[in-house]
Amino acid sequence: MSLIPHCKQLNMQVEFVCETYLVLSIEGEERFLGNAQEGLIHGGVLSVLMDSACGSAAVIALPEPEVCPTVDLRLDHYRAAKVGKKIYCRAQVTHLAKQIVFTEGLIWQDEDKPIAKGTGTFMRLGAERTPKGFAEHIFGRVEEKKV
Repeated sequence: MSLIPHCKQLNMQVEFVCETYLVLSIEGEERFLGNAQEGLIHGGVLSVLMDSACGSAAVIALPEPEVCPTVDLRLDHYRAAKVGKKIYCRAQVTHLAKQIVFTEGLIWQDEDKPIAKGTGTFMRLGAERTPKGFAEHIFGRVEEKKV
């Protein structure tokens, strides 16, 4: 997360990663206020968290890392996020197609009270349009050469 400028700016953290899903988080800081009177986080911050989590889930689900720009992102908001509490987003791939990766995510502060649910679709650019060294840059590893 520290290599992606907007994730770094939000101090986004990786909480958990496994083969089927991941969890990212951000602190509910005052600088993210959308409603100062009520102490509520701006919805745009939640959109960035969802997009980053779903996009990361898309990349790690692929057989080889490729650049996957967002095609569509949709959020349904159930309640507002509040300043002062950590905000989490769990994301997973629901379908991996030849050119598109379909994902879904859930944002919460309290586990039993979802804040927003979202879906995202990401375009697979393929190895030929993914910059050399992408995997090393993102994951800190050297790409294996195929023979």
